[in-house]
Amino acid sequence: MPILLPPALLYFSNAILFVSLFTRLPAIQMSLGVDKAVLGLALLGAPVGTFLALPLAGRITDRLQPRLTAILMLAACAVLSPLLTVLPLAGFVFCFFLFGFFRTIFDVAANMISAGIEQRTGTKVLARSHGFWSIGLLVGSLGSGFLAQQSVSPWAQQMMAAFFVLASCVLVFAVTERDAALPAPSAEPRRSAYVLPDRTILMICVMVFGLCIVEGAVYDWGIFFLREQRGADPAVTGMLYATFTIGMGLMRLGGDKLREAFGPMVLVRFSALLVAAGILLLVCIASLPWTGLALFMIGCGVALAFPLAVSTTIELGKGRPSENLAALALTLMLSTIGIPPLLGLIAEHVSLLVTFAVLLPCVLVSFLMAPVAEGRRIRFPALVVGKRGRARSCR
Repeated sequence: MPILLPPALLYFSNAILFVSLFTRLPAIQMSLGVDKAVLGLALLGAPVGTFLALPLAGRITDRLQPRLTAILMLAACAVLSPLLTVLPLAGFVFCFFLFGFFRTIFDVAANMISAGIEQRTGTKVLARSHGFWSIGLLVGSLGSGFLAQQSVSPWAQQMMAAFFVLASCVLVFAVTERDAALPAPSAEPRRSAYVLPDRTILMICVMVFGLCIVEGAVYDWGIFFLREQRGADPAVTGMLYATFTIGMGLMRLGGDKLREAFGPMVLVRFSALLVAAGILLLVCIASLPWTGLALFMIGCGVALAFPLAVSTTIELGKGRPSENLAALALTLMLSTIGIPPLLGLIAEHVSLLVTFAVLLPCVLVSFLMAPVAEGRRIRFPALVVGKRGRARSCR
């Protein structure tokens, strides 16, 4: 059995579930009867679930082992997702909270599966594993656009996605061997519920912050942008959105070889430049072909942000990898928790064009912080006046 099959199928199935839900957000918004600002606040349910799951994610993964944890958590998300399309606002927020809770634990377990394969075999598979997430986004966005064009309801579409994901979970459980048991933990003092990030993890989060919030902005507001700013119908919207996932998928499938050939610092800077160029193209040229190219460039640019953050955390972090990944996820979540409602307010009261334009300074931060990917210190020279009035550099 190919070593990539279990993580590939898990990531692919997770993406199908995710994109089937988020591409139907306009229809869900209409059924809820709320504006974009309120929807942005409702989307905070998932980050709250993430925050509460993170103290448990590493420990549950260690206790149940990554394979079983990933399967159980993904199955729970599949059961919840159809409810998000039919419940009133309060129910939507609660189920979205649970969706974020279970999906966070799944993410830690799935990354541990890929990292474990790299450690056991010496073959880099992390970026390719995330590449199947992007392939799932591509397949799901095209399928979602087609189903929306055929007037299939969000409930029916999400039920189909849920059945596919549950079948995939059964297949992964059937064809993969159990994880090797972890060594018995040595006696250690009682730890805090939340694994606090050290300086290394904080710097990694700052490095990928700009790229990650651009990716989230495309997920949350990309469909709205294509429908309202570019006037695309559901089928064309699905095809244009697919260019984003194609770019992401192609970059991730080749990401492991790119890591070996160029190194992570070069990749982070190249990614930031691609994202910045894509955003400028997206907001400056009102043409469907150019919009597709812009989304493709953004997809290529954000593709390696999280895989590079995960690999850097595992290589440079101290302590248990599962807890380091949970700390990474916690810090990224806290740093971006206010972004969906903020972008929703901008979209509702200014425009969706400004929503994407305001992300450019954050992308610049990722470019400047790229040396962190190779464990280097960041030094920003500044001018300080000395006692004799001479300017000197300060670090």
